[in-house]
Amino acid sequence: MRKGGGGGGKGLFKVLSLPRKLTIQMKQKRRSFCIIGLGRFGQTLAVNLARTGHQVLVIDENEDCVNTVSDVVTNAVVGDPTSESVLRAADVQSYDCAVVASGSNINDSILTVMNLKDLGIGQVVARASSDQHRRVLEKIGADMVVFPEQDMGEKLVGILDRNNVLEYIEFSDKHSIVEIPVPERWVGKSLAELDVRKRSGVTVLAVSDPEHGMNISPDAARKFTGSETVALLGENSAIDRMTK
Repeated sequence: MRKGGGGGGKGLFKVLSLPRKLTIQMKQKRRSFCIIGLGRFGQTLAVNLARTGHQVLVIDENEDCVNTVSDVVTNAVVGDPTSESVLRAADVQSYDCAVVASGSNINDSILTVMNLKDLGIGQVVARASSDQHRRVLEKIGADMVVFPEQDMGEKLVGILDRNNVLEYIEFSDKHSIVEIPVPERWVGKSLAELDVRKRSGVTVLAVSDPEHGMNISPDAARKFTGSETVALLGENSAIDRMTK
């Protein structure tokens, strides 16, 4: 691991130097991506782009998050992505596309997009948390703005609106969305009581029942009656345990 100076007030950043394993793949004219922000969305993007043979650089202030994907991606940097000097030292300007994958801190995402555009990156994709956020990102030059939760919700409507029994989408080697009848052990309990995500690592994306239809923002206090189906997102192994 080597350390370098970073500007923007946050000081040092650390670069995790990884072996380049894309010699053959680069001959196939794969693209290069810089993923900034390693929440669930950013990690999923980085891992899947790397596994399909693209060159991937990741940047995040959280070293644990960076270490989670460092064995899969090409290069990994621990540093403040709002600092132009950190971005420049990480050589982001040499990448085809940068994705600002964290949208929870609006000011940070706006500053990061501005810095990326100033550095001359060909394509900047940014995650937005609201329509107002989207408009600002577009005004400062983001080439594409995405709403992962909204996009997933719209896809989920298409799944749950069908009358067939179970639906299944695999969106990575280890993660899936599956619609199942509500487990019998959930009947008479609420999402708040079950605390599904904490106890099982699975997220309840939506609840559907004959009386109320589909709800992608289910009431955590409402108790299950046994007539519902639930859409779950999580690791395949965790979903398998839940459906047994």
